Amino acid sequence: MPDNKVIKITDNVSWVGVLDRDIVTFDVVMETKYGTSYNSYFIDAARKTVVETVKEKFWDTYLAKLKQVVVPEEIEYIVVNHTEPDHSGCLSRLLEIAPRARVVGSGNAIRYLRDLLGFEFPHLIVKDGQTLDLGKLTLQFVAAANLHWPDSIMTYLQEEKLLFTCDIFGEHYCNEGMFDDVVGDFDDAFRYYFDVIMKPYSKFMLQAIDRIRPLEIAAVLPGHGAVLRKNWKKYVDLSEKYAKEALNSQQANRVFLGYVSAYQNTGTIAGMIAQGIKEAGEIDVDLCDIEKMDHGTIEKKISQASAILLGCPTFSQNILMPVYQVFALINPIRDRNKPAAAFGSYGWSGEGAKIMTSAMSNLKLRVLDDGLMIKFTPHHDMQEKCIEYGRKFGRFMLDRK
Repeated sequence: MPDNKVIKITDNVSWVGVLDRDIVTFDVVMETKYGTSYNSYFIDAARKTVVETVKEKFWDTYLAKLKQVVVPEEIEYIVVNHTEPDHSGCLSRLLEIAPRARVVGSGNAIRYLRDLLGFEFPHLIVKDGQTLDLGKLTLQFVAAANLHWPDSIMTYLQEEKLLFTCDIFGEHYCNEGMFDDVVGDFDDAFRYYFDVIMKPYSKFMLQAIDRIRPLEIAAVLPGHGAVLRKNWKKYVDLSEKYAKEALNSQQANRVFLGYVSAYQNTGTIAGMIAQGIKEAGEIDVDLCDIEKMDHGTIEKKISQASAILLGCPTFSQNILMPVYQVFALINPIRDRNKPAAAFGSYGWSGEGAKIMTSAMSNLKLRVLDDGLMIKFTPHHDMQEKCIEYGRKFGRFMLDRK
């Protein structure tokens, strides 16, 4: 079925996005069982304006839609709320056929676009609260940094009361009806999108929602999924609810103590460290053999913890794959400055702790020391050394307050 549909949102605003029914995963990290849409919008003002573009592979479809609503050479502004290539992918080509156009975005967005495009371009850097006169219509810009890149903003069309939000309040959902009151139930896609993309940035989500509360809003126009013309308040409120739940789920004195153990030596050390942490005071220790634990469960445990300890034996001067996979689940923004340490057993070499603490440091965790490595099995005085290591870690957690 050809994708040639342009949808009127108001007399002055049209959806000119494209549908991607065949996508299987998004940015590697997400399943897209409902497909997705790349939402671009055209504002028919005296100064013709495009808000967002679409993924580059859909250029021909996108251009055909734009030509239904505007002569491209007449476009004067291209608003880029967020520079990720699924939003800015067609920007370079659009600038070629719209020589009068200026790119509008945050300072970070303009800097990122220089690197993405590889050339200079006419631009306008905007800040929170700033307005842009389009001729009888006015854009107002709303800061939304770290939702989910540092460049993100939202754009509000004052006279039409339309809020363009890019990735915020969106979901991967493909339906040619486009409007939330037409496409059917997409609540599970909305929740999944929040959990994977927005949840680590919940603090910033609440800040952004506070900024838009004073605005009169007729509809929310995100970068993916349904245009929220009827139930926009429901999805803003859900985002606020999910963000608060995420922030409240972290427990002040909870340690995620994850390990893998080939011959149970590292597991034994993990148990002794856990004992020492508990002896230090009222601290909840989540002791987990992560070898066969699914990644979603591990990620949730890490997000809820206020400190992280990882254990792994040294194998061939390296650590094991499950621990490397844990590093991919640590978010340097969400988990920044959480106390962290590493431990494990070894035989003829003991590089494991050094490898782990280096990765932890790169992930912005607060690494306490060089880690604890025990040769083979912890006997006699080594047992007390493991327990004391836990006590020391626990005391640090309690004193940190």
